[in-house]
Amino acid sequence: MAQNTATPTSAVASARTRAGLLTAVAVLLIALNLRLGMSSAAALLDALRADLGFSPLVAALLPTLPSLCFAAAGAGTGALARRLGAERAVLAAVGALTAGLAVRAVPATWALLAGTVLGMSGLALCNVLLPTLVRTYFPGRVGLLTGLYTTTLALGATLASAVAVPVAVAVGSPSLGLAVWALPALAATVVWGARTGIRTPGVTMPSVQGERISPWAMARTRLGALVTAYFGLQALNAYAITGWLPSLLSGHGMSGGAAGVVLAVAQAVGIPVSFAVLALAKGPAGLRGAFAVVSAAMLAGFTGLLVAPMTMPLVWAVLVGLGLCSFPLVLTVIAQSGSGPAQTTALSTLSQSLGYLLAASGPLAVGLLHDATGGWTAPMALLLATAAAQLAAGIALTRGRP
Repeated sequence: MAQNTATPTSAVASARTRAGLLTAVAVLLIALNLRLGMSSAAALLDALRADLGFSPLVAALLPTLPSLCFAAAGAGTGALARRLGAERAVLAAVGALTAGLAVRAVPATWALLAGTVLGMSGLALCNVLLPTLVRTYFPGRVGLLTGLYTTTLALGATLASAVAVPVAVAVGSPSLGLAVWALPALAATVVWGARTGIRTPGVTMPSVQGERISPWAMARTRLGALVTAYFGLQALNAYAITGWLPSLLSGHGMSGGAAGVVLAVAQAVGIPVSFAVLALAKGPAGLRGAFAVVSAAMLAGFTGLLVAPMTMPLVWAVLVGLGLCSFPLVLTVIAQSGSGPAQTTALSTLSQSLGYLLAASGPLAVGLLHDATGGWTAPMALLLATAAAQLAAGIALTRGRP
């Protein structure tokens, strides 16, 4: 009899292990796609403008659209997750990402903009729901899984920045070069679809159906306000610099391919450093130190790009890359906050919808300031101010944190 009762238990444990491994692989594959479409567009911005002939306003709008989509679509993520369940919502999101990237193969400005809106709206849903999925599936390994998927995200961003220009040359146009990145998104859709179809005994499905915590109630708390402020400022700085760094360097005489490589270096820094930063962030004092280090590094990198952009561009890129590690830090705070998945989703929705709305002003302001002044001094001076504000918000967020 003991053997008969042990067999089902063993089967359930085995099924749970397989489901956990497939979930981890699927989450990491989605993370790989979270910056491919954005980083490739940044590296190809000048080539797209030359090929499609769009206006300076469209050139300023294109790096801004992801943040606007993240703000708009992210605000409705909680309602969609309650209606479909978290897993099906993510499946719909990666499907939208795949379709949006594929649409950008059409060599027309309308297709570029429409595909960006659709694809980035899918990304918005993934951005909000991934912390909830990580907390639900891996409650004892939130830091590890957050580090893994933010590292994978940085790997995708690095890959796209480094090879976007050669890929576009190989396929014959920048529009087709953008559409190539629909292929890994399709792979993520297929794998996550396989995960969504698994229903095994003993494996808890992530769901916030029947639970409702208003994100706006979180906005009235100190934690909600500070997380949102920090998230918005780090996203503003990140999207402004990754969206315009190749153009800034090209404007100072660097080739497009080399400028893409410098951007790749900035994004590659996060691959080994994210785990070190998250390891440093153990305990209140470590968390405070980690927030201060990454924000100060971003401030130093921006200073170098303002004062002497071509003197040591790789040094500035490394400092900026260290600054980009603020993203996994704030995600860890979000994933570890709240009394359960519903509250985590509410905080994630609040910080990412309002935060990305603030972030959208960064790339747009940089583009418009550059077009108005014909140089990069005013845009970089603006980013210096926002980097200083990010540092102050990080110190406030970690002050008195238990």
